[in-house]
Amino acid sequence: MLRPVLVDGLEAFIRLEDAWNDLARSVATCHYTQTFEWAKLGWETRDAAPGERLICATIWSGTRLVAVWPFQRNRLGMASRLEPLGCGMHEEYGDPLMAADMNAGEICRELMALLRPMADILEVPFVLHDGAARQVLEKTGVFNIPNPLDSYMIERRGIENFDDLLQTYSSKFRTNLKQGRKRLQKIGELRFELPEDYSSSVETIDWVIEEKRRWVDRMDKVCPWMSKGEARAFFLAASMKRGELGRVGLFRLTLDGKPIAGFLTMIDRTRVELLTTSFDPEYSRYSPGMLIIEDTVRWCFERGLDFDMRILRMDYKERWSNAQTVRIQYRMPLTMKGALVLLPDYLSYSFFKTLHAIFNAEQRAAIRRMMKWRPSLKGRNRSADAEIEPST
Repeated sequence: MLRPVLVDGLEAFIRLEDAWNDLARSVATCHYTQTFEWAKLGWETRDAAPGERLICATIWSGTRLVAVWPFQRNRLGMASRLEPLGCGMHEEYGDPLMAADMNAGEICRELMALLRPMADILEVPFVLHDGAARQVLEKTGVFNIPNPLDSYMIERRGIENFDDLLQTYSSKFRTNLKQGRKRLQKIGELRFELPEDYSSSVETIDWVIEEKRRWVDRMDKVCPWMSKGEARAFFLAASMKRGELGRVGLFRLTLDGKPIAGFLTMIDRTRVELLTTSFDPEYSRYSPGMLIIEDTVRWCFERGLDFDMRILRMDYKERWSNAQTVRIQYRMPLTMKGALVLLPDYLSYSFFKTLHAIFNAEQRAAIRRMMKWRPSLKGRNRSADAEIEPST
């Protein structure tokens, strides 16, 4: 007999640690982002606001925890909102952690029944397209605003070693990697590193975040987490933790000791999961981003791990990946108050969905450019080399 229990508050949350860890150990594919440690760090390092609550939907079978889904309850305008606990970037995969021997559909329905009365709005990022959580979310809420995104991976799939993987790419691809590396090695000492000491970890975190901020400015993009300190605080707190269920990995490529490319990742028992990347545009002609991927994937193969490059379609992901899935981000109102808050977003979503059905890709792009047009600001310095990596 399944027993749904809503855990409300930090004290009750802390008591879940042992049962949660037992559940995570039993699930071979458990992401580090689904662990108790990740959720606890997310709660402790968030930009706290008055009235926030820590809420976990749990399902028990007797004394055994068989599912857990952690959220923080905060405000969005006049409405209350549930969004998953995390590192502050709000880009973790959002599926609940469930025991493999349970009926996933039934479990997700029970979890949702616990969560539905707890807020006006529910936000869940990047659940599997063919997963049980998605099927339940599709039927939840006054309406929903789905955002499907491709997710890219490099899977071992029985490939013996990294050199065998390289042979699956074109000769031009492999030649470009070799040439970029040789040209950098002529300039100075090129090193691939996974810092283990605190000072190097802090240096890497700050470098990646600062370079990402500069890239956002150059590209004239908006990145909400950049204006907050949550992500930095989270990764600083996580950088020295080495639990059995996972850890943060701060990979970097240095030239004469100076970082020229870096990754913030999660490492668990089956994969390295890429969260955010940065590179020094001064070295863009050498493709340092491609080289650090090569080094990281080799590191993964040596340890029997896959490399998950995660969401968003990027040129370098398409060239490296040998597997692809779809992840869907959901925002939905659970009450009429939530519907009023999300109504502008829903109307925008419906408008662009209609455009997609009526117009071809070129016509849709022209409409988007027209809607986003604004006068150029004096003094704005738009970089000519806007690509993350030069074409190989």
